[in-house]
Amino acid sequence: MPYNFNESRRDKITKAKYKVTNWKQYNIALRKRGDITIYFTDEAIAGWHPKKTGKRGRPQEYSDVAMEATLLIRQVNHLPLRQMEGFMNSVVCLMKAEITIPDFSTICKRSIELPKLLLSKARDSGSVVIVDATGLKVYGKDEWHQEKHAVAPRRKLHIGINEKHQIVACELTTPDVGDPTAVPELLDQIATPISTFMGDGAYDGDPVSQAVLDKHPDAQIIIPPPKTAVVSQAGNTQRDEHIQTIAKLGRMAWQELTGYNMRNYAELAVQRYKHIFGNTLKARALPQQKTEAWISSSALNIMTKLGMPVSVKI
Repeated sequence: MPYNFNESRRDKITKAKYKVTNWKQYNIALRKRGDITIYFTDEAIAGWHPKKTGKRGRPQEYSDVAMEATLLIRQVNHLPLRQMEGFMNSVVCLMKAEITIPDFSTICKRSIELPKLLLSKARDSGSVVIVDATGLKVYGKDEWHQEKHAVAPRRKLHIGINEKHQIVACELTTPDVGDPTAVPELLDQIATPISTFMGDGAYDGDPVSQAVLDKHPDAQIIIPPPKTAVVSQAGNTQRDEHIQTIAKLGRMAWQELTGYNMRNYAELAVQRYKHIFGNTLKARALPQQKTEAWISSSALNIMTKLGMPVSVKI
């Protein structure tokens, strides 16, 4: 709903209240989020040390699966690199597993070029993709020091959400990268076909529409045009249809007709991301920060799959 829609009578509107209807199941899911076996699985232990390939050069001591599991546990438990190394050694000792834990320096170096699995393949795929972007603070000096010395204080996290609240694509960029510019990279991460692409007004324009249609020709694009938007000369694009519908029925009716209200799934995903993992990146360099954002998105998908609250308005 547009923020100014109820501006004249906002003081008379009481705050909506909601009730969770599946609290028992959601309570169990919340407890499972702290279960280390969810992230440190038997499959990860079995493939902890890679097999010899017979190629020239020194083989890697730890597999990509080992690095991914270690970084997952680090993000979930909010541990610095050295504390994470000590925590993992304690877990392996208690489990009596015949594996060794990589040291903090190895983890830091391997996270630069750690292969990133397609998020859309790793979790339940959907037919709807909702994109949004948010800012994340960078590890280092405070905001006053960064502003004084003209240091880039933030990174921008671009994410794509499906109708099942799963993150199917994510990309971390510098602040100078606009929201529409990151759309092609997000679409490249989605291996399954989509039927609907949704975003806020920041994604309005021909570049985004063309990028979506190049990858998914039959996709429906739902992006609200601005108030000053006019119909193109051709008059046969999806954007033209949205402009004509809004002019005829109004913006609120257009939202209900197109299902644009589902866009709050992306805002909820951003809220969950910052609430669980914080709004500050631990890594200092951009390559490690990209891996950190991808690992956090993967961990958030695991938590979402364990259980989500089902709330109703009362």
